[in-house]
Amino acid sequence: MSHVHHTRVTILIFAVIAAGCSKEDLTGAFDKAKNAVADTSQAVQDKMETTTDQVQEKLNLAGSIELTAGEPIKTDACYVRFMPQGAGRPAVLQLQSYRDADRESFPSVFLQAQVQANSLAELVGEPLSARMFVQREAQGPVLFSEISTPIEFKITSIEEQLVSAELTSAKLRETTTGAKIQVTGKLTAVFE
Repeated sequence: MSHVHHTRVTILIFAVIAAGCSKEDLTGAFDKAKNAVADTSQAVQDKMETTTDQVQEKLNLAGSIELTAGEPIKTDACYVRFMPQGAGRPAVLQLQSYRDADRESFPSVFLQAQVQANSLAELVGEPLSARMFVQREAQGPVLFSEISTPIEFKITSIEEQLVSAELTSAKLRETTTGAKIQVTGKLTAVFE
């Protein structure tokens, strides 16, 4: 195809487009294309922000729980909460393997104690009693401490954002067999 013929075809295409579209139509088509690009750009940015949040959440997972309850149990995360109640009521101390119930994964560990303290630092080295629940898998049996025989543990250190604790005496009952199982272990938690 010659250069002149190619130029005529191009002019003919523009003429057909121009004849079929008014200036307003061309401006509207241009605006629609521009908006489509902007919408796509926003969708990509939203997806990147969501992915960034998910990666950041994974990076923030820290701490761990290592228990021996017949078999080893290990979690990839452990969080600590200290909740003063005020009005002379005991504070609540929680250590758990998940950030919140919607994000629970397995094995799952939950420990809760009522303590007479105004801060977590006051509890370092003190013997503490708590209720403890351990579940190896989602549909599996639960190991739990009975109300009459809570587990005993000790906070061994607090360094920056990490709290270390150790079980000193713990027997948990298994829900399906009723057997009592001796549990030992360490918890390293990050503040939630």
